[in-house]
Amino acid sequence: MIFNKLWTRRNGHRTDADIKAEIYDAFRSYDALHLTKPRIEVEVQEGAVTLRGVVLGAGQWGMAEKLAAEVNGVISVRNELLDDPTIEGDVARVLARDPKVRLSTSVVRIKSHNGVVTLRGPVLTQMQQMAAEAAVRSVPGVTDVINRLVVTPPGRDGHHR
Repeated sequence: MIFNKLWTRRNGHRTDADIKAEIYDAFRSYDALHLTKPRIEVEVQEGAVTLRGVVLGAGQWGMAEKLAAEVNGVISVRNELLDDPTIEGDVARVLARDPKVRLSTSVVRIKSHNGVVTLRGPVLTQMQQMAAEAAVRSVPGVTDVINRLVVTPPGRDGHHR
């Protein structure tokens, strides 16, 4: 995981609570962030801001950082946000590598929306279906899993393994 740390200048003394409230206001006033309802947690300690949570993509990732940095009293921003494409890639790797699952993206479709991951496609057994869900829940940034994997006996489709 790569973190981005942005340094800003401090503009007068403000409480951390005031800074945090203004950052959330900035997020709400920016439609590209507000309308998609990203899951962003803001922590402020002595003007140093840390952003955690999940956004739809790199554009929101960068905009959240920029909006936070522009708030009066912020001295630095540490951006630990994850985006959905990164989560989808991490989920694909976990599903392919987990010995109880061993599924590839050629078989399973993975979609993340603000950290809620939906899995679709065929699996061989109910055990594999449950193991896939458990493996996905362990991926950083995943907040929930919608498991639409369907148990399909071998040979009924050409997509197993």
